[in-house]
Amino acid sequence: MYIFVYGTLKKGDPNHKLLKGSSFVCSTQTAGNYVMIDLGAFPGVLKPEDISQMPVSAIMGEVYDISEQTLKELDYYEGDWYYREKIRLKNGLSALMYFLKKIPPLNYQIITEGHWAK
Repeated sequence: MYIFVYGTLKKGDPNHKLLKGSSFVCSTQTAGNYVMIDLGAFPGVLKPEDISQMPVSAIMGEVYDISEQTLKELDYYEGDWYYREKIRLKNGLSALMYFLKKIPPLNYQIITEGHWAK
């Protein structure tokens, strides 16, 4: 199964080790537009219907082919902050992607170009 990652799970980022044993498929972006916010040490993505009047953009990221075990480990890592859902990607693939469950009650910055880098 495919997972689309856009934050600290990408190559060169601190939590990429959680994808150990998974195969890199490609770099791409989402087919749909979403709201990306910078939470400091990591980003989060919200659906436009979950947050009104905020700029949306395609989200840039990487696709990996992962096992069921890796998915369980990612779910544990993402914890109570995120849920996953299948999305379409610009290159025609479908993949799972993690979304924030709710807007955090802290200051955050909107990433209008859909590309998070620490």
